[in-house]
Amino acid sequence: MRVVWRDMKCQDPRLAGLRLIVAAIVIGLFAVGCGSTVEGDPERASGQEGLFNPCTDIPDSVIEEVGLDPSTENIDISGVEQPGWKICSWAASWYYVIVYSNKYSIVDARANADFAGFTSMRIGTRDVVQFRRTEDVEVERCYAAIDVDQGSIWIAVDLKGGEEQRDPICELDIQYVQKLETYLPR
Repeated sequence: MRVVWRDMKCQDPRLAGLRLIVAAIVIGLFAVGCGSTVEGDPERASGQEGLFNPCTDIPDSVIEEVGLDPSTENIDISGVEQPGWKICSWAASWYYVIVYSNKYSIVDARANADFAGFTSMRIGTRDVVQFRRTEDVEVERCYAAIDVDQGSIWIAVDLKGGEEQRDPICELDIQYVQKLETYLPR
């Protein structure tokens, strides 16, 4: 709110005092509207509301069935929440398996210039699109995305730093999609 004060020397001093009182009342009314109290602990909106959570929604028994160790679970990116994403990864001997849950569709991924090498396929009853990051010409991380009601679920296999690739990353990625597909939301 902006209050414009005119030259008060030319006005009746009683009018100037009345204007100050009116201005104080108006400012006080605005302040009252901003002073409401909310009970409970504050919680940051993360954009993760309603997303499938791979760390809690995929049982440890399933992680063991697909050949991964649940004790190697890593939530988000080194424990740092990523707005709009729920991320969980597990370590294998020379690679990581990462499940990304997000609000973006496969169409969004295809439209993103950061990704390239799109290949469409069908796994089970689902359409899957496999891709990689544009700058990843050696293909050290391969993604496969499945559209779901919330957006999409991506499963990626990522080569551990300093490790030698023992099998083609994208073939391994598809194997994990085949093993995990039935545990993902529709």
